[in-house]
Amino acid sequence: MTTLSFHTKQEFIQCAFETVAKIVSDQGQIALDAMTPAISTQRCLSHLAFVCHEWSYDPTVIDTYANLYKESNSELIEAFGEE
Repeated sequence: MTTLSFHTKQEFIQCAFETVAKIVSDQGQIALDAMTPAISTQRCLSHLAFVCHEWSYDPTVIDTYANLYKESNSELIEAFGEE
């Protein structure tokens, strides 16, 4: 098991936000792999980025995940129709 060390509480919380975003993204990938839009994943990531921003943390990584899902979902909906 890897030991993580943070210098500040802010670093810890930033890492926690990004780790949760990665977990949500990994779970949503299952839907994309099945050629199904992962709308709930996109919404969850967007909300997580909003909360991150509201709490004065950097939402850049989470926004990147959310934008990737937005693009992928749009492509799947365009190709195969709505959910």
